[in-house]
Amino acid sequence: MTVLTVAAALTALLLLGATAGPALLGRLAPALSARPTWGMALWASSAVLWVLGLLSVGPLLAWTVAGPGLPGAAGTVCRRCLTAANPFASVPGWTTQVLPTYLLLLVPAAVTIGLLGYAAVRLIAYRRELRRQLRTLAAVAELRQVQGTSAWVVPSAERTAYALPRRRDGIVVTQGALDGLDDDQIAAVLAHERAHVRGRHHAVIGVLQIFAGLFAPVPLVAAAPAAVAGYAEMAADDAARSARGTRALAGALLALHRPGTSGPPPALALHAARHQPLSRAQRLVAAAPSPPRGGVAVVAAYLVAMAGAVLLVSVPYLSVAVTASC
Repeated sequence: MTVLTVAAALTALLLLGATAGPALLGRLAPALSARPTWGMALWASSAVLWVLGLLSVGPLLAWTVAGPGLPGAAGTVCRRCLTAANPFASVPGWTTQVLPTYLLLLVPAAVTIGLLGYAAVRLIAYRRELRRQLRTLAAVAELRQVQGTSAWVVPSAERTAYALPRRRDGIVVTQGALDGLDDDQIAAVLAHERAHVRGRHHAVIGVLQIFAGLFAPVPLVAAAPAAVAGYAEMAADDAARSARGTRALAGALLALHRPGTSGPPPALALHAARHQPLSRAQRLVAAAPSPPRGGVAVVAAYLVAMAGAVLLVSVPYLSVAVTASC
């Protein structure tokens, strides 16, 4: 197998995943609704591996190019490092004059730096918004123990509960929800929100939103945050059902989200109202179909192939960087 064969296969995988990936994962949705953590893992890993695969194309092709390199000693070291990292047999360059070798490494490096910079900007804005929301809660709400769980209680007649990305004081519930739900339903709601915080669902969705912000034209990457958020709600529902039972959770879902009883959640909140509570209540009592074996096999093969391609490219470069063998 030559470098160009691997590059062609990786390009085909990228095109397949970008275009057909959402439809294929969508076909698995009925079965994955019974295994929401698997749904989260499949969508998240597909999007992340797609981005890593795209960034791997340039370094992979750099092993085949004998075009212009960097001048002087830096160029000599760069060429020596490329030769040391190449896990394939010696391959003649397919271009000698047109495509600079360093460009194939510079472009993915620039994209990676841009991705990290965008992530830093988003993180700063995220933390600023979180501080603002916590100041607002401190001004209008009371932090107290509700059935043994520390929660902000907002004096509002709306029936609302949501989770913020805080380990100790990230659960918010309105007085209207506490008054309108019975004890078992309140316990189910709190268990649902604790599952969000414990599972770090905010962090997973936030990372995918960063990827989607830079790769919005790619359907697979663009659809991943919303798909993972939906499965996160199902996973939190399952945790609440295990803690308090199906009846309590289904009753809480329907009671919280009757028309006119719930206001819009804050921007950073993971909030059940975003994800059709009626269909989620029906999911709790419906039998999930078996996953289609063909679809599962295709998705598994795709993820293994993408992971293999990324490792094939990244491991030799990392090995050379760590050992300084060039």
